[in-house]
Amino acid sequence: MQLPRPLWLALFLLFASPADARSVVDATGRTVRVPDRIDRVMPAGQPAAVLLYTLTPEKMVGWPHTPSAAARAFLQPAFSALLELAPLVREGKAQSEQIRAAKPDVIVDYGSTSSRYAERATMVQEATGIPVLLIDGKLERTPEIYRLLGQVLGAEKRAADLADAAEHFLAITRQKTDARRAAGPIRAYYARSADGLTTATSASSLGDVLRLVNLTNVADGAGAGELVHVTWDQVHGWEPDAILTNNPEFSKAQEKPEWAELRAVTQQHVYSAPALPFGWIDEPPSVNRLIGLLWAGHALYPAIYPDDLRAEAQDFYRRFYRVDLDPEQLGALLR
Repeated sequence: MQLPRPLWLALFLLFASPADARSVVDATGRTVRVPDRIDRVMPAGQPAAVLLYTLTPEKMVGWPHTPSAAARAFLQPAFSALLELAPLVREGKAQSEQIRAAKPDVIVDYGSTSSRYAERATMVQEATGIPVLLIDGKLERTPEIYRLLGQVLGAEKRAADLADAAEHFLAITRQKTDARRAAGPIRAYYARSADGLTTATSASSLGDVLRLVNLTNVADGAGAGELVHVTWDQVHGWEPDAILTNNPEFSKAQEKPEWAELRAVTQQHVYSAPALPFGWIDEPPSVNRLIGLLWAGHALYPAIYPDDLRAEAQDFYRRFYRVDLDPEQLGALLR
């Protein structure tokens, strides 16, 4: 069960209470006992890894998926080459031996708070004896997530800086809501896979960027879950005004006759988001999407977003990834 936001915040903050300094109630209502000092943190998945990399990279024990060579060029060398971790669960069972071998003080999961993930967190915790915290991954909650996780990990100052930075990107998005709505609805399709037939609805965390910039997601109602698989006929029936993608391979799919006939393709309203070191729309669905809010706004509502996206991207990479983009890197991202 997912707790209502005010109650969850109040309970999570019990961590700071002298009477209960080692107890945390996570986003699903699970009470978790954590060490007073946390030096080693295991990310349960790539969304948690990106969150932790931006906050406390020195505490990460590894990556669920090692960043590619291309991605590492946009990350701090000392942390981009951490070991690749075994999955927490395989064939329905916790990988207890591999998890313990990494010697984490706590495991952090970031994303869906559905019963499925709550049950998995409990299973892993019971099998390993290592506390597992499940944190809500909705993009609009990023500032509060940073502040709360900063308390848990003893990184309050860095967390406050990141929370303020996250609020900057979210505030711009909120401030332009009326202008976007006045400009008229844009019916958009998110082509997530190489063939373009895997997508996400507004109910999925993978569709947060589209939802927060007020795009009408044509796939809403097409299925449940984080990912939805659709058919050519469905996409043609929707006839979206615009197509957004986070997958560089999708450019090849556009050349196929099935896609070439779509109005969004013929009118060149297909927008490919930057994807290094992590995707700006998704992949993974973590804090990397904050800059994607401004990118989507610039791409689809250029008259409403006259500000300099290049400067915002520079600022985002400096504050979150702690790297300074050179002109060549910035140009490659925004070409």
